[in-house]
Parts: sequence; structure tokens; C-alpha cells
Amino acid sequence: MTRLARSALPMLLLLGLARCGEWLPPFETVPRPAPPADTSGAIRVGVCYNFLTTTADEVRGIAAVSCGPTATPQPVERDLSLNYCPLLVPSRATFTCVAPDNQQ
Repeated sequence: MTRLARSALPMLLLLGLARCGEWLPPFETVPRPAPPADTSGAIRVGVCYNFLTTTADEVRGIAAVSCGPTATPQPVERDLSLNYCPLLVPSRATFTCVAPDNQQ
């Protein structure tokens, strides 16, 4: 086995693991803080997910459960956060929980 093949093998195994969605499920995490100009006081929810194995509906579903039955999650932003999300699930989506009468 050549040196290049030996160094590429772990990367191929890692990519193979990343494709297994059931091993890398999305989960709730710490949301990104609201900017100082945001004085709404709305509840914020963060969801870590792997963009290769998770659909937008799955991420929204987790946010909806976290917001509860009386609020709807509205996406605010996405980022990569290795402080709050692990290496194989590095993407973080932040939502605000909006009551039905406050939706735009």
C-alpha cells in the first residue's frame, strides 16, 4: 500500500461514517446569543446537525419540540460551532420561538 493510500484510508472511513445519519442525529444545543439590539426577549433554540445527513425538516422538527406547542420556530442564522457541536455534527442552526399572534 502506498503512502498516499494509507493516509487517505482514515479520511475515507471518516466520510463513510458521516454518511450514516442514524449515527449522527441532530440534537438541541446552546443557541447563539441574541444581538444587543434585539430586545424582543424571544426564546432562542439551537440545533446541532450534520448537513450531509440531516434534512431541514428534521432540524425544524427538533426546534419545534423545543419551542413547544404554543410557538413556531423561525430560523435566525446558521454557523459552525465546535464549542457547542461535536466535530462530526458541526453545523448549528439558531431559531427564535414565535407565538402565533407575533408571526410575520
